[in-house]
Amino acid sequence: MLLKYIVSNFKSIGHSVEFSMIPTENNTDKRFLTKLETKYGDIDVLRRGAFFGPNASGKSTFVESIQFAKEYIVDGQKSGKSTRVPQFKGNLDGVEEISLFQFVFYMDKNVFEYGFTLTPKRVSEEWLMVRAKEGFVPMFTRATDENGVTDIDIETRFGRKNSKDRQLSDILKSSMKENQKNQLFLYKLKENGIKKAEKIVGWFENIQAIFPNTKIQWLPIRVKEDEDFRKFLSESLSKLDTGVSKISAYGAEINFQEFAEKMNLPKELVADIENKESGLISLNGRYFIFFENRNRTSLIQVKFEHALNNKIVSFNIDDESDGTQRLLDILPILFQMDKKNNAIYFIDEIDRSLHTKLSKYILKTFAEKSKDLLNQIIFTAHDVNLINLRDFTKEEIWFIEKNNMGETSLKPFSDFKINDNQDIIKDYLNGRFGAIPVIGGDA
Repeated sequence: MLLKYIVSNFKSIGHSVEFSMIPTENNTDKRFLTKLETKYGDIDVLRRGAFFGPNASGKSTFVESIQFAKEYIVDGQKSGKSTRVPQFKGNLDGVEEISLFQFVFYMDKNVFEYGFTLTPKRVSEEWLMVRAKEGFVPMFTRATDENGVTDIDIETRFGRKNSKDRQLSDILKSSMKENQKNQLFLYKLKENGIKKAEKIVGWFENIQAIFPNTKIQWLPIRVKEDEDFRKFLSESLSKLDTGVSKISAYGAEINFQEFAEKMNLPKELVADIENKESGLISLNGRYFIFFENRNRTSLIQVKFEHALNNKIVSFNIDDESDGTQRLLDILPILFQMDKKNNAIYFIDEIDRSLHTKLSKYILKTFAEKSKDLLNQIIFTAHDVNLINLRDFTKEEIWFIEKNNMGETSLKPFSDFKINDNQDIIKDYLNGRFGAIPVIGGDA
């Protein structure tokens, strides 16, 4: 589970902003908490987090920073390339060319801290720490000085000196050369089979970021091959009054070249598809996924059945409403929780194209399903009706806004004192908590 995240110098985020899933109040409603057992005592952690703020305030940027950090950790970088970090473009005192990504998280009864800093050309610092009786202690640290010399210290907590993992780690440490300055040492350790590094990277692999334009490429295959998943989606879409009574998928193997000619696909698209092992395409209102299977291409089409005037009518996904398509992005999360996975979901604009009742249903169901799991959901939204203290605790809500320098900042709702009879939504719209649009001409 995520306990804390700090980021700086990423797009509209200039100075560091800190987000925490650890409650600061002792009277936080226990319905929203998970108690974690660690080697040095129990800690309470929130299962949900919410960001509210105006358009262009940096909500998407916050989620994008998580996605960027995850991909940098999990996928690694090619030697000799730049770090590709999109930094703050304005001039701010105290914000130089270094970007920070720092995570505090729980795994296997331990609390870890992993972080790294990037310049446009290289990793400047990197560290992995673990919580001990005396506080956080290092497992390894890395720093690059002003002359470009990289030094890595590996501690016995990461591996005993005579162990195979430690010996291999020392070899990898000495192999960090000039053209590898943009690579993370953690990724290099994981890539070479160091067990501790594999587990840490595995935690980051469980982070999933979902944006409004995200298309889940495995969805058609899953619908076709997993009866339980297909049944879950059908029942959920029917229950949520989308008009869909059943979802199904049909597949067939065909020769891709023949398919491309029949569909009159542009040559550029054909060339792009041929260079990939798998992908997703939507053609003429039909939704397909292709993947190589014994030198042939399988195309799977998802269908949605509606009961219209006592007649069953099938629709393609592009015929469905934006709300139904958005539900298909999010409902798989609730299905996966039944499988007791321990994922952390970041959803940008969870309320996009959804009625308030649907958004509330998803968030309430997540809270109920995650009661005995290690799942978390952190989302951004515009729907002010979600800001209520019947379904949420103050600790879960954060306000995000930009200052006159174009810099994003965060404020936890728990910083504000309120009384039981206060109209929270009215106060928010009146600007008491900030994080609302300022429209020209407003008094």
